[in-house]
Amino acid sequence: MSTGKHDFLVQVPIDPSTLQVWASNRNAHMAHLKPYILDGTIVFGGPTIAAHPKSSEDTTEVRSSVLLFQANSEEEVRGIIEKNPFVDAGVWDMEKVVIAPFMCGVRTAM
Repeated sequence: MSTGKHDFLVQVPIDPSTLQVWASNRNAHMAHLKPYILDGTIVFGGPTIAAHPKSSEDTTEVRSSVLLFQANSEEEVRGIIEKNPFVDAGVWDMEKVVIAPFMCGVRTAM
């Protein structure tokens, strides 16, 4: 049965010069996302990285944020993204955001 909602895959580039700002705003970012995660609007999310760390002591550069939304429209998704603390902090490059209609072929629980 159709819920009327559609999947949207979102990728928002992160300005590499803002990695300290990214780290200091991560908790506010997660707090903003929490209600959308709980109600199923955000299905998954996380950063893309330059490379997988070789050890637990290694760090790597964060390149972008990727999220999968289940929403009624691109406008709904954009409205949620634009209120994210990463936008006000200058972490997300909103001029390069990609919000793509997406048809999820496989979905499993974590």
